[in-house]
Amino acid sequence: MLANPYKSQFISAAEDWVCNSSSLDIRYVAIKVGEKTNLLAASIGVSPVPPKLDMSFSLATEGVFAGQIQESGKSKKEILELLMKAAQGKIDANGLTFELLEDGELGYHSELIWGDKWFSELELQVIGGRNNSFAYSHVDSSKIDDALRQATPPFDGLADLVGWLGLKTPVQTSSAPSINLAVMPPVDYDFRACKLEKDLLSLKLLSHPEFDLGKLNFAVRTVPGDGIQSRRQIASDFKWKLSRKGVREGKTKIRLKNADSALTMLVIGNTTVRRQWFIDQAKSGNNRLVTVQLFDKELRMVRNALFESSDATRFEMGVASLFFLMGFSSVVQLESDSPDVVVATPSGRLVLVECTTRIADFSLKLGKLVDRKRMLIKQLSDSQSPSTVDGVLVCGVPRDQIAIREEELQKHQIALISKDELYSSLDRVRFHIDPDKYIDDAIALTSIRKFS
Repeated sequence: MLANPYKSQFISAAEDWVCNSSSLDIRYVAIKVGEKTNLLAASIGVSPVPPKLDMSFSLATEGVFAGQIQESGKSKKEILELLMKAAQGKIDANGLTFELLEDGELGYHSELIWGDKWFSELELQVIGGRNNSFAYSHVDSSKIDDALRQATPPFDGLADLVGWLGLKTPVQTSSAPSINLAVMPPVDYDFRACKLEKDLLSLKLLSHPEFDLGKLNFAVRTVPGDGIQSRRQIASDFKWKLSRKGVREGKTKIRLKNADSALTMLVIGNTTVRRQWFIDQAKSGNNRLVTVQLFDKELRMVRNALFESSDATRFEMGVASLFFLMGFSSVVQLESDSPDVVVATPSGRLVLVECTTRIADFSLKLGKLVDRKRMLIKQLSDSQSPSTVDGVLVCGVPRDQIAIREEELQKHQIALISKDELYSSLDRVRFHIDPDKYIDDAIALTSIRKFS
């Protein structure tokens, strides 16, 4: 019985999203101590497209069972049965069955309840008993690591294995064992073919060939628009081609009125996939945006620096450019022992910005930012030049992947801007942004968020 609302919502939506011939990715790690085999962590991912590279492997040593299974062409019925079983805490992999040990009932968590997300995959976390003991001796740990170094394929201990699979286990995080389920949408935008220009909105969607188009809903809202007529449902306006190379294309061109920008909303069944703004760049009232776009059309280089490049220096330049577009005065520091970026608001408020593209150096960056903020406040006070000094930590990974105690940020009044906020901030540069309010909102957002 689907009594838990998170589980009910996930399974119901999955019935709309999962298609025949979808691809499956299963990952798992279990350890055996004595006669007990404990599932540490597992994940199941469902995608409408096959993987580009086969990463499948199976590993069994005296103390560890682990692997990754990638399969294409699974039927909708098979995938839904597998997801239902996993939602009950059980995983079948490589001829073995692994089960979350229960201490009372299984727990469930999902971010589907957050309605302000710009993109949402279907996701559900199934949580095992929180009081299950995974403690094992240093001798057991050493044996496990030694065995993994001799396995095929070899891994440099349990930490290397878990990192390769992209899982989080109770051994490292002191959290409960869990199974993470994710289903990618069978329909999404082809952004290269979408634009708003001279009141004409051009859209292109890519769909799994087996997806039931009757479950597709697509709405548009025009800004500033012409009253209630600015809000329309347009799913029926898409013209769909026959499947080609495993993908079905749907296109439409919608004539709008008074459209400086347009918000589009893609929903499958009753679950939102994506909300996306499209902006007519020629109508921008932000002179900074007009100037930057003259030399960087559609902000392609800024987007590349913020979201695609792995180069830390380029990421810092992208952050500095974004702050400039939002109305800040910004400078990238040349001295290595200094904040990555320093910005100022029109009112004279100073903001020290540390940037990181990795989770691993998050705490180090935070420590440096706190020290440098304290040093600048003291320097300004000693020179009798009082000014408000704030600190912002910009991390190029999604917020739900950043593990830190909120108390550390709140204590030092440090704002956290994750990849999620970078996306939304870049979408907002078309409009007027108050830099002081932006910093205040970022600090307030950090104060109310809960980190795991």
